[in-house]
Amino acid sequence: MTTQPDFDRWLRGAHTPAHARRTAQVNAAFLLPHLKPGMRLLDCGCGPGSITVGLAQAVSPGETVGVDASPDAIEAARAHAASLSCSNARFDVADVCALPFPDASFDVVFSHAVLQHLPDPLAAVREMRRVLKPGGITALADADHDGCVIFPDDPLLLRTFEILRELRIRSGGGDPRVGKRLRALLYEAGFTRTQGFAVANCEATSEATARTGAWWAAYVESPPMVDRATLLAVSDARELSAIAAAWRAWAAHPGAYWATFWCQALGWV
Repeated sequence: MTTQPDFDRWLRGAHTPAHARRTAQVNAAFLLPHLKPGMRLLDCGCGPGSITVGLAQAVSPGETVGVDASPDAIEAARAHAASLSCSNARFDVADVCALPFPDASFDVVFSHAVLQHLPDPLAAVREMRRVLKPGGITALADADHDGCVIFPDDPLLLRTFEILRELRIRSGGGDPRVGKRLRALLYEAGFTRTQGFAVANCEATSEATARTGAWWAAYVESPPMVDRATLLAVSDARELSAIAAAWRAWAAHPGAYWATFWCQALGWV
């Protein structure tokens, strides 16, 4: 039986290649104009550090600190920073809902694709505000599965996201539709000045749709997914096999198209 911790570790590993392709220039573009050399920056949920090193370059010689709950992610982030000779970034294991830093420690706090995984995202945003200096800025970015445009629109493809949402809910996890709530979370955490944005990711070339379809097919029919979905009565092997076949058929369609929204928000102390 796949336990929840085992399933969580498998999920992180499954998503690591995609996370490692993210960059500050693309995924933190809404924050970059606000960064200045000498700022001290915290990246909450830094993953393998591919965004963090770009942020570190933007605030150099200021210090950048990346934290993540996964020791494996922190090890990968340290190796990535070392490979780029990024000397002003350091990485530590930490809980974003209980940050190990004093009040007013950072000029900037950034978080990308983290809040959707948390049962209490507001607690994390409050922690981000706590460690900000007066005049500091928090930048949040997260997905929202409600913002999905796909063609051909086989219902089985959309069922993928219903299953993922139910798995999170029944395991006490987060909500992959948190993106639309980012400004509200900032407000509830005590930020009085906020601004929201949105960008769309698009898979619309033969290479991109082939890669995406193959990834989703392998993802939904992998043994940990089948085991966990069956155990929690969210789905079963037969349905997941049908969903995998639908993703392969989608990838083979010459007009396949998929666009998803990423929601973003800035909040100033």
